[in-house]
This record gives sequence, structure tokens and C-alpha cells, in this order.
Amino acid sequence: MQEYRFSMEKVLDWREDLEDVAQLKVKDIEEKVQKETDKLNRIIGESRKLKSEQLFHSTIDHLKRHRLYKDLIDEKIIRQRLTVQKAEKELEQARAELQTAHKDKKVMQKLEEKERTRYKDLVKKKEQSQLDEISTLSFGRPSLF
Repeated sequence: MQEYRFSMEKVLDWREDLEDVAQLKVKDIEEKVQKETDKLNRIIGESRKLKSEQLFHSTIDHLKRHRLYKDLIDEKIIRQRLTVQKAEKELEQARAELQTAHKDKKVMQKLEEKERTRYKDLVKKKEQSQLDEISTLSFGRPSLF
């Protein structure tokens, strides 16, 4: 009898490839989120440093420049927080896509498992049928020994 081959092997391979692509996408976006979060933390650290430096300078001109720079840093913080939120939403969506791809692959794997089991059962039935036929044919014949 011929060797077993899953009838939807190409579909299973395709779904495995989709899952691999989704995993890579999640990994890339996780790295992006981490990078953006690190950038935000650096900006916040710079802002804190500015606040502590403000205590040591008392000229009006310096305080004005310091305040303008502090406002600029605050705007950067706001923009960076929005960037981090956007990246986190992308990550959430990528994880949902990965979960869907994983479920689709599992469905195909279960289908393959069921098909393989049916194939093995069919092979066993055919073998048993052949053994039954051989024993039936040899039952009516006289033994040579």
C-alpha cells in the first residue's frame, strides 16, 4: 500500500508560514515598543534633570531659556507617549493576528491527525481482510505436513 500523505499538506505548510511571519512581526514590534519606551524614559530623565538644574540658576535670561527648553522637552514627552501608545496598539493587533494564525495552524494539524488515523485504520482493515481471506482459503485445504 502507498505511503500516507496529507491531502492538505500545502495548506498546512502555508499556515505554518503565516504563523512564522506573525511571530516575527510580533518580535519586531516588541522591539519597537521597547525602543520607543526607552526613548521616552530618556526624555523624562532629561526633564527631571532640567528641573533640578533650575534651582541653581537665578538670572532672568537663563530662566527664560531654561523655561523654553523645558516646554520643548514637555512637548517631546507628549509626542513620545503618543508614539509609545501607537506602538503598543500595533503590538496588540500583531499578537491577535499571531493568535489567529496559531489557531488556524492547529485546526489543520488536528485535521491531519484525524486523516492519518483514518488512513491507519483503513490499512489495518485491509490487512485484516487479507488475513481473513488467507485463513478462509487455507481452512478447506488439507495440510501438506
